[in-house]
Amino acid sequence: MTQKMKMAKTIHHNNILITGVRGPAGRSAVSYFKARSFSVTGTDIRSDDPDFTALLMDIIRRERPSLLIPTLTEDLPVISSIKREIEWEGCTVLMSSPTAIEIANDRLKTAMIMAGHGIAVPKFCDEVTPVDIIVDKLGFPMLSKPRTGSGNRKVSVYRRYEELFETTREGLIFQEYISGTVFNLNMFIDRGGSILSAVVLEKTALNSGSRDSVLSVERVDRPDIVKLGTKAAGILNLEGPVEMDIGLRNNFTPVLLDINARLGRNSLFAWEILDCLLDAWKRSLLAGNIR
Repeated sequence: MTQKMKMAKTIHHNNILITGVRGPAGRSAVSYFKARSFSVTGTDIRSDDPDFTALLMDIIRRERPSLLIPTLTEDLPVISSIKREIEWEGCTVLMSSPTAIEIANDRLKTAMIMAGHGIAVPKFCDEVTPVDIIVDKLGFPMLSKPRTGSGNRKVSVYRRYEELFETTREGLIFQEYISGTVFNLNMFIDRGGSILSAVVLEKTALNSGSRDSVLSVERVDRPDIVKLGTKAAGILNLEGPVEMDIGLRNNFTPVLLDINARLGRNSLFAWEILDCLLDAWKRSLLAGNIR
């Protein structure tokens, strides 16, 4: 018996590995798959750990999962860069390309590319733009976000000129403040770019006004939100599970706020995305797309 055959026999097709298991997207994935009697292994090792790759591969070789679900935006670049190594171990990873992930993880690059393709985004300035130009272009209130990172962590809202000098601008993008309703669009996209499922959730209650800390969502029918998200996904050639935040200007124009090229934090309310993920995994097993 060859080494390859021995390895194949040790793969457990009922086992799933989920990274970022304590985060909202990770918890959603765990709940979904455990309810369907899958064996779930979770990890919270982070990509900023210098041993992240070695630790992750050690878990994969030890637990022999046949599906890896990354749920932290920060981990996506590293995992996408070792996707072949992971799949060589017989573990499927359904995610976008390294190039698409690199762009989606960078809010400045995303805004520039989307604006260049006619996608509505908040007006924006980079960290080196002089303050007077930022104020003239964006007005008050405005906000800043880290160029990279998950959700809207470390978002600052500025309502006065003086506040712009109170914190460092390094690594930030400044944006027009979109005050209208925010929608959380969840999609699953196949390798050919077809949208297999799209579910729009309206953020109906926020914690202390933070658009990242959502207390409740409601499923809504918004074809305009789906249309904008579909076009944005096509521009970056995204695939697998994808989450976007899309807000409304005062004139009700949809505006793309954020893209996360991973499973959404509210995916239990958009269970069709998880259904598609499960189906795609099953198809990969039937097609023999594992080593």
